[in-house]
Amino acid sequence: MSVYKSNEPVAKARCLIDLKDGESGVICANRDRKSTEMGLFPGSRVVMFRNRKTEQSLVIGAGDARYLISRTIAQKVEIAVS
Repeated sequence: MSVYKSNEPVAKARCLIDLKDGESGVICANRDRKSTEMGLFPGSRVVMFRNRKTEQSLVIGAGDARYLISRTIAQKVEIAVS
């Protein structure tokens, strides 16, 4: 029985809401159906454009699209950041 081991560093999973401006990652899990249907599905690379604690929503990018995501939904999206 062989076990695959990669030499690449293991990424730590975080919620989308934890990303800072300019950080990016890959979605590992999304527990929100509506945002999954919009295109934020596992395997998608996302970039945080605006995350201000005083604002109710985040601005993120996935591919050529930009999304305004509520903080409640952002807490349901897990991101692997390398």
